[in-house]
Amino acid sequence: MRNALLFIAIFGSILLTSNETCAQCSCLEPYVNITPRAEFKLADTVFVGKVVAIKKGPADQDNRYIETVTFLVTRAWKHDVNSNLTINNEIYGCINGFEKDEEWLVYAYKNKDGTLRAYCCCSRTRLLTKADVDMKTFADDPPARILQPQNSKP
Repeated sequence: MRNALLFIAIFGSILLTSNETCAQCSCLEPYVNITPRAEFKLADTVFVGKVVAIKKGPADQDNRYIETVTFLVTRAWKHDVNSNLTINNEIYGCINGFEKDEEWLVYAYKNKDGTLRAYCCCSRTRLLTKADVDMKTFADDPPARILQPQNSKP
């Protein structure tokens, strides 16, 4: 009995802690249970890419920081994109899963300065291996062009 109570106490504290973290990432109404097609309409570009670099900036006093993630784009929709595409995310209490060499389906949005970002937890951005529904949704959509850097040869 004592072990069961200890287990419940530990498990309950873990759940409470994780809910506090998620509270910082409450989603705006359009993103709650959003469908692939609905987020496609909201995003500036949608692409599949392999993570080739991740850089985390210094954290502020609230443990917020900028994370810069560079992708090698293999497929894109909505707008032509560069083959190496970088997104800049402000991270604050969100658990993101970007790891080098993983492939992701990314719904990217323009920042005011023209750079791109992907929403932390209020998005259909996900590992490609978990994006079957989205990929089937866009299977018949015309792809965008993937632009090569000017200094590379075709």
